[in-house]
Amino acid sequence: MSKQTVRAAAFANIHKITALLGVAATLPLAVFVTSNMLKYELGIWPGLQIPSIHPAILIGGVLVALIMNTWSILDVKVSKTGRGVRVVAEITAHRWNLIALVFACVFFVMMVLYLFVENVLRVMGA
Repeated sequence: MSKQTVRAAAFANIHKITALLGVAATLPLAVFVTSNMLKYELGIWPGLQIPSIHPAILIGGVLVALIMNTWSILDVKVSKTGRGVRVVAEITAHRWNLIALVFACVFFVMMVLYLFVENVLRVMGA
């Protein structure tokens, strides 16, 4: 096998690798949000110990997942025309990257809503 064949085979699976890394980066946020919902919102598991995870890991992990998987499916080409600049964005439908993006987006929105409910509504006295 030539070096180009090996390199092409490695890059053929890069989308699956970035999707897997994106899901792994989102897992701390998923565990945190799910455990809080089970304990406080639904009351299903009152004795559950909430894991203490630094906010930088929670938000940073999901942002890394969003950036990595968006980079994997988005192809932007910029070219100069006679009067201006032409920007063409093309989305390649890599199934696993789209699944990882949806997973990260869902838990990011859940985290934002959780922060809103915990902080803003508590300050307002609700």
